Amino acid sequence: MALVKFNYNDQVWGIVRNQKCASTSILSFVAQALWHADPNEVQAYNTFKVHAPGVYHKQPYFDDYKHLLDECDVRVAVWRDPVDKFVSGFYHTMFAPSRAQDSLWLSEQHTLDEFLKHFDHYMKSDTVREHCETNTARLGNDCAYYTHVFNYKNCDQIAHMLGATAVNQRQTPSKPALTKIQQTFVKYIMQSDYTNGWC
Repeated sequence: MALVKFNYNDQVWGIVRNQKCASTSILSFVAQALWHADPNEVQAYNTFKVHAPGVYHKQPYFDDYKHLLDECDVRVAVWRDPVDKFVSGFYHTMFAPSRAQDSLWLSEQHTLDEFLKHFDHYMKSDTVREHCETNTARLGNDCAYYTHVFNYKNCDQIAHMLGATAVNQRQTPSKPALTKIQQTFVKYIMQSDYTNGWC
């Protein structure tokens, strides 16, 4: 979804913003390192435009920003289990408190089964695509390309590397367990992550 590229301790850093992989926390760590932002403030594209212009490169896919990552001394990837990432993205985009997603639903059935049945339709939405896309789409197909690779549950290690304070991540309500059929279908959708080692 984006690349955050910046100078820190005489090195050029590149951290890929991979939605549903603690990406908002990671923006906070970078903001703390660059302009001593309050760890409790939520950071986003617009705050970076104000405080650190040119740092946040908003481009959707790895191939779009790889040339910028190539210039970095430190390249950081943060990934999440593919099924967990997809399900988290589904709930985040299709059940947002703002109800902005209501116009996306094709039927009165607001369920994961409905979403999977018409997956191609829902993925036409930029918001759904940003949050339900594979790790591979954002991080590329080679884990070894990065100097540092973290599971999103260990993102506090990035805070430590940047001298930032890790605040407790927002707790999300538990989600219903997937049926075997749902899990198989989601794994099929996210197949490139299993092929490329983002699992």
